[in-house]
Amino acid sequence: MKLDRRQWLKIGSLGATGLTLPTLMAATRAAAAESSKDSFGRAKRCVLLFLTGGAPQHDTFDPKPFAPANIRGEFSPISTRIPGVHVTELFPRLAQRLHHVTLLRSVTHDDTVHTSAGYTMLTGKRHPQANAKTASDIRPRSSDHPHIGSLLSSVRPEHGPPTFVSLPEVIEDAAVNEFPGLGGGLMGERYSPLLVEGSAKNGAFTPPPLKLSPDLTAARLAERGDLLRSLNGSGALSSLRRAVDSDVFRQRAFSLLTSNSVQQSFELQRESMETRERYGSHLFGQGCLMARRLLESGVSLVTVYWHYEGPDDSPVWDTHGNNFSHLRNRLAPPTDMAMSALLDDLSVRGMLDDTLFVTLGEFGRTPKINALAGRDHWPGVATIVLAGAGVQGGAVYGSSDGQGAFPSESPVTPSDFTATLMHLLGIPNDLEIHDQSGRPFRACDGTPILGLLR
Repeated sequence: MKLDRRQWLKIGSLGATGLTLPTLMAATRAAAAESSKDSFGRAKRCVLLFLTGGAPQHDTFDPKPFAPANIRGEFSPISTRIPGVHVTELFPRLAQRLHHVTLLRSVTHDDTVHTSAGYTMLTGKRHPQANAKTASDIRPRSSDHPHIGSLLSSVRPEHGPPTFVSLPEVIEDAAVNEFPGLGGGLMGERYSPLLVEGSAKNGAFTPPPLKLSPDLTAARLAERGDLLRSLNGSGALSSLRRAVDSDVFRQRAFSLLTSNSVQQSFELQRESMETRERYGSHLFGQGCLMARRLLESGVSLVTVYWHYEGPDDSPVWDTHGNNFSHLRNRLAPPTDMAMSALLDDLSVRGMLDDTLFVTLGEFGRTPKINALAGRDHWPGVATIVLAGAGVQGGAVYGSSDGQGAFPSESPVTPSDFTATLMHLLGIPNDLEIHDQSGRPFRACDGTPILGLLR
């Protein structure tokens, strides 16, 4: 466990109390080990919000008000519930909820390509084609490392609700090539998520078309074991994305058909209008509300991707041009609403203590503002927002330098970050996974970040 500046300043007075530096270090290691033991598997559930395109750290959660104008940007910092810690004026709601949150301000890697960098952040593995000049060639392959939700599926097999759900779409770079790392990869499609698609026009979601006919009750279905024939008759066999293992598909379909809680979780109209408005009408906000409902129904991990909706200069959080206008008018307000509403609901419902809340993207954005008033890709440093399930609340871990370009303290790699999520979700750090031919692979090469754990 890394000592912070305050702890180091205290070391000079240790002799007067009889406490030596070796004794302090031994006590610190013991406390870290105990924290690690207590937090393993603390997260019964996880919601992972992915800001596709990469949010600019300067203009969101790591403002640099004393940097030159062409770095600090247009937005002013505002105070938060963490004394002395600021976010930008774009996040007034979240600022009042940072007592639940750890801001991880020192995530770093070196990949500047959306698809391969997204793969790295979602799997903890560097993509073989990282920084490829022809980004359109980076597509999903059967040899891809699995998404962390797929790893969770391997240790929490489905005996009821789906383990892993994603929404509202399969994300693609410039609507051309699908991001790798969204599913089961080398483990096979049986570990890929159930996809629930949404519409940006009305903020509505289309659940898999799996419903029992009026004359077939769940009890009769279970007794007869006739699920396959029933599904064939309804044409639902094609509704689950890439489902190639019929036995696993039948089990997943059976779970959906016979679980009232899962079926009802798709019905956002069951929520009050006040609740839906708190999350915002934007598809991302409604996706966060859907995620909360799915977690309540027994789903273990839900990934909500920011969907492709905007103009060419910023279809997602990829603000190469007009960064400040897009953030102020289109990107930040629905994000602030959705994240805050979700944190509130998880807290009020008593779920935050065992639900892991994560917000991340592929990378950060360049410190220097470009000629188009935008910021370009920058993997040197990014901020991730964490809360719940064994994560310290009201804290900041790591820091970036004065220009928001690189970590200045406690750098965090994607592999270590993934190992931390695995630890909290109860996935052994040395978990061995196998491809479909039986070849073994280590699930993660990183080490859990003990300084993030409560």
